[in-house]
Amino acid sequence: MVRVFRTITFLAALFFAASAFGQVPPGVPYEPGKHPNPIVTFIKTKDFKQTTYADAKKLSGFDPLGMSEKEGERQSIEIAEPKPETQKIVLPNDEFPLIKVEYFPVVRQTYLLKTGVALVLDAFKFPKVPIPMNDLTGILNNAAFRPGDKFWKSRFGPSTVPERATVRGVAALLFDDNQEFVLFWREGTECYVIKTKASRADLFRIVADLL
Repeated sequence: MVRVFRTITFLAALFFAASAFGQVPPGVPYEPGKHPNPIVTFIKTKDFKQTTYADAKKLSGFDPLGMSEKEGERQSIEIAEPKPETQKIVLPNDEFPLIKVEYFPVVRQTYLLKTGVALVLDAFKFPKVPIPMNDLTGILNNAAFRPGDKFWKSRFGPSTVPERATVRGVAALLFDDNQEFVLFWREGTECYVIKTKASRADLFRIVADLL
């Protein structure tokens, strides 16, 4: 009875903690070398192709944020389209064990900072998910933060559990793996992921100044 109570308490704590992080997009378990980062797992890194800003804006359906010239110089802009656009995602949820998710293209901007460090900024629209709005955050984040076991592969793969943060007035997640930061946040229907080995202070300053 004590063990059951502890399990229930743990799951309840996990639910409330995960719900406080904002919505994590659904996806397959992260595989380094295959996927761009722990958040964007609906495309492969090799899928990115060179493009122009005008074409990227047209294909993505929005005008992505970018970095000011005072912080760094853009080296390239690329886009990757999910193949297929609609993918089946497994969730540890009795009501929604398997969902069909519609994904959108990812725009990638690569910058060279004034400090000489590279910074990659990925942007995409939050996918269309067939889950009621009131339940969306809890269900997706429970799946994302659920620890891996013999029946379930961790959504974030080998990455460390992300730290809760706040950027640009919204909830964010900060991964810190091998002195490389991955920062994820959502602004309305748009999602952003930054990957860089810049310092933590530089990262948060740059994010605040994105235009």
